[in-house]
Amino acid sequence: MQLEFSYNKGDVLHALRYHFMHRGEIKVFRNTLIILLLATIAGYAFNLVTPGTLSGITIMVILLGLVFWYLLPISIYNKAATFKDDIHLRYSEEGIQISTRSSDHLRSISWNNFSKVVETKKFFFLYRDKKTFFLIPISAFKTEDAYQGFKEMVEPLNK
Repeated sequence: MQLEFSYNKGDVLHALRYHFMHRGEIKVFRNTLIILLLATIAGYAFNLVTPGTLSGITIMVILLGLVFWYLLPISIYNKAATFKDDIHLRYSEEGIQISTRSSDHLRSISWNNFSKVVETKKFFFLYRDKKTFFLIPISAFKTEDAYQGFKEMVEPLNK
């Protein structure tokens, strides 16, 4: 089967946020910041923390949140030329073949090179490892049969 698609910037940024927010180290960091902020608020309520400290920690948490929510996905999007190109993808029982409009080079990747597949509302994330993945928009599937066929084909990757 063959798919042709280009990426929507807003959807890709949302997908990158999803990826980052589901990473284990980001979850630990996020939860640590939340606990720090809650402890600071509780300390302020019991007059153990000064207003300046409360303000400083609150600003720090907000700035770090903005970095993870906006700057990190935007920087990844801007670095990856793939997100700005038209993708031609063929898939079969052996794997996928990817080419772009700007490059005639055909890249073949066996299904064995992928460690898992995650499906969200708008994308299939084909993970090669914890940090490397390929996004396939669900909107690229023109028919429900093509979508279901691909879903069945990649299902064994999660086992």
